Amino acid sequence: MLNARRLMAVLLALLIAFTSVLAVVPSTKAETMTTIEVYIGKNTGTVNGKVTTLEQGAVIKNGRTLVPLRFITEAMGATLAWDATTRTANITLADNKIALTIDKTVAKVNDYDVALDAAAAIINGKTVVPVRFVAESMGATTAWDAALKKVTIQFSMDWLTNKAIVPFWEAMAAALGQSLTALTKEFNATHPSMEVQLVQMANYNTLQTKTIGAIAAKDPPLIAQAYENWAAQYATGFYLSTFDSYINGANGLSKAEIADFFPKMWDSSKLADGKRYMMPFNKSNVVLYYNKDMLKAAGITHPPTTWQEFADDCALLTKTDDKGNQTQWGASHTPSVDLWYGLVYSYGGRILTDTYDNVLFANSNAARTATQLFADLYAKKDMHYTTAYGDQTDLGVGKAGMTFGSVAGRTYYEQAIGGKFELGEAPLPAGPAGQAAALYGTNVVMFANAPKYTQRQKDAGWAYIKWFTSPHPQAVWAAQTGYMPARQSSLSDPVLVAAYAANPDKKAGLDQLSGSVLEPPTGGWNDARSKISTNLQNIFLGKVTVAEGLKKMAIDVQAVIQK
Repeated sequence: MLNARRLMAVLLALLIAFTSVLAVVPSTKAETMTTIEVYIGKNTGTVNGKVTTLEQGAVIKNGRTLVPLRFITEAMGATLAWDATTRTANITLADNKIALTIDKTVAKVNDYDVALDAAAAIINGKTVVPVRFVAESMGATTAWDAALKKVTIQFSMDWLTNKAIVPFWEAMAAALGQSLTALTKEFNATHPSMEVQLVQMANYNTLQTKTIGAIAAKDPPLIAQAYENWAAQYATGFYLSTFDSYINGANGLSKAEIADFFPKMWDSSKLADGKRYMMPFNKSNVVLYYNKDMLKAAGITHPPTTWQEFADDCALLTKTDDKGNQTQWGASHTPSVDLWYGLVYSYGGRILTDTYDNVLFANSNAARTATQLFADLYAKKDMHYTTAYGDQTDLGVGKAGMTFGSVAGRTYYEQAIGGKFELGEAPLPAGPAGQAAALYGTNVVMFANAPKYTQRQKDAGWAYIKWFTSPHPQAVWAAQTGYMPARQSSLSDPVLVAAYAANPDKKAGLDQLSGSVLEPPTGGWNDARSKISTNLQNIFLGKVTVAEGLKKMAIDVQAVIQK
C-alpha cells in the first residue's frame, strides 16, 4: 500500500497531467450592484458615482472608520428606526436586523452580540457608526485604501439570496465540534451574504485521505484543516494558495492585528520556503494531567516542575499489593512523538537541522539521556505503557497518578474521571536546558486556485478565517475547547478571563507557549512521525536498547526526509 506521501505524489502527477481539462464555472445572472465611497476628512460621499453631501464627514476612532448612519443605511436601501430613550439605532435590511447603541461597544446582529472596536457615537449632533461592521452585517463587502483614506462598500441584494458558499472540511468531534458549529453559525448569521458549510470527517486520517483524493479530482474544498506537513504536500500542486494577498489586501490585517497573534503561532503558519500557506486554527501543546487527590495523599505538594522530579514522583506513586501485584502506577502514557520531540529539546538536543534534511539525534547525548529517562520508567513499571487512549482510562479509574495529553483533551480526561477526584493540569516539567513543548495542532488552508470557486467565495473564505482568528471568537474557542487562543488580546476578553478564573489550570498550555518548539513544516515529516513512533515503541517495550533504537530511528527518518 502506498504511504500518504507517495500517494500524494502520484495523485498530483495525475492532476498536472490533466490540467488542460478545466472545470467550467457556470455563469450567473448579472447582479444589481451598489458601490459606495467615503473619504476620511471629506464631507462628501458617492453612491454609484453620484456625489452626496454628508451631514458629518467620516472619521477614524480606535483605528476604525465611522460614517454617518443615515447615509449608509439609505444608500444600501435599509430601514432605520431610532429609539431616543435607549439611544439605539435599529437597522433592518431584508431579514437582517442590527441594533447599535450610542457609546456601547457591543451591538446586536440577528440576536448575536458582536463586540465592536469602536462604538457608535454622536458627533456634531449626527450619529456615526463603524462602517465595516454595519456594511458586513448587512451583507456588503468593504475595502480600505490607505493611500486615499477611502472606504469602498459594495453591495447587491442578490447576495442575500445567492450566498457565497464556503465548504470547510474539518475533523472536530464531540465538544470541539459543537464549539466550531456554534461559532460558524454565528459567523453565518452576522455575515448574511456568506455561508460556511462544515463537512466533518471522522478523524484526521480520513480528512487527509479525502483531501488528497479531492485534489486529484480537481474538486477540493475551499478551506480545510491541515497540519504543516500536510500543507507542504498540498503546496506541491497548484491549488493551494498563500494568504499573503489577503493579509495585505483591502480587507486584510493591520500591523497591529498581525502583532496581536502569538509569535509562535504566527510563525507556525509558514512552510519551509517562508511562504504563508496557512492561518492558525486549533493550536495546542502537550501538558501534564494529574490526580490532585492522589498526589496529595502521597505527600506531593505540587506537580513536578523538572523531569527528575517527575521520575521521583512516579516512584512515590507506584504501589503493589501484598502479593506483589502492581495496583497503581506513577504515570500512564501512550508513546507520543510530540511529547518526545519537546523532551529532547528540554535536554538540550534537536531533532533535525534548520533545513530539515538531516537528523541530529542519532548520536546525541541529549536525545539518549531524555529517551533513557522514559525507558527506565517503563522498565521499572513506575510508568504504565498504554496504547491509544489507555492512559485516559488509567487516570480515570485511579490506577495512575499522572499522564500527558493535549490541552484540548481535558474534556476527555474529565469524562473518564467522572467527578471521582480533582483533575490537575500543569506545564510539562523542565529538563537541564529548560522547559520545552512541541506546538502542534492544525492550521487552516485555502484552495483558492481551484477554478470552481468564484472570487466572492474566495473572499468569503478569507472573511471567515479572518473572523475566526479575531480576538473574541478565539476567546470563545479557547474557553469552550481548551485550545490556546491565537491572539494575545483574547486573554483580556471577558469570556476567557472568566474561564481561566474558574480554573487557572487551563492556562498551562499558554504558560509554556513562549518556550514551545515548532515541528518541521515539510512533507517528509508526515512519514518521519510514523518512523519515530514505531521506534519509540520498540525502545519503551524493551525490544532494543535506547542507543540501538535511536540509531535505527535516525536511519529510518533520514530515509524519508530526503525523498
